[in-house]
This record gives sequence, structure tokens and C-alpha cells, in this order.
Amino acid sequence: MRVTITQRGGYAGDTEVTLVDFDTTRLDGAQRKALERDVEAASATSIPRGGNIGADHIMEYRLVVEDKGQRRAISLVDDGGSSAASIRDLISRLQQVQ
Repeated sequence: MRVTITQRGGYAGDTEVTLVDFDTTRLDGAQRKALERDVEAASATSIPRGGNIGADHIMEYRLVVEDKGQRRAISLVDDGGSSAASIRDLISRLQQVQ
């Protein structure tokens, strides 16, 4: 499974920054399966965009998952609340192993 996470927003504005570009096949079986479960959980999370929040106050993440010839891409908005905890945790975990 290849996982790519990019970020836009905050003080960088519309500039897109790649935070993670990682292939889970580099990991051993148990670690890979745990990480892939976290990716699936984060990609199933729906974070609605609330009201008119200024672009410098929110982050938007784009999570792209490529697995077994299939490609999925979702966008997640992080206004700093707890609803975005899964994507923030996933980014942190992937950055530690990459």
C-alpha cells in the first residue's frame, strides 16, 4: 500500500506540501498491518468543513491510498478540533517510520 499525504492551508496558503510518501511494504507483517488499519480508519473519517473559517486558520489534507491497482483520494479539513485527530495521528506515525 502506498500512502501519500499532502497539506494545504495555514500560513502557507494554497501551497501544497507533501508530508508523507510511504510504501507500507517496506515494513514487517505486524507493523505493516497495524499501519494499514490506521490508514483505512483515517480514510473513512469524514471531517465536514464548518462555516467560513479563514484559510490561514485551517489545514486541508489530501490522503491518497494506492493498493492492489486501486487508487483512492480524499480531502480532510483540520480546524484543530478532535474530529481530525485520526489524520494528525496517522501523519505523525508515518513520519516516524519513513
